[in-house]
Amino acid sequence: MLTTITTTTTTTTTTTTTVVAAASQIAVFGAIGVVILIALLIAKELLSASENEKAMMLGRITAVAINPLLFAFLCIVAVKVLEVL
Repeated sequence: MLTTITTTTTTTTTTTTTVVAAASQIAVFGAIGVVILIALLIAKELLSASENEKAMMLGRITAVAINPLLFAFLCIVAVKVLEVL
């Protein structure tokens, strides 16, 4: 009986710790993704405004990284809005 209680307590504590750690990692990765998205959007605007042809091409290429990050950002916003509702 005592081993069952000890096992249940240990399992519950381990599960709770894992969930809390995963939630904090998700928040950190989301914040990093948003910072990278902002940096890429700034770079794209600056490169697109340039007269240099190579810079303009690099500005168009940044869309390859911006599109998935924008989708991730929209998912983060949707989850946060649903949490409030």
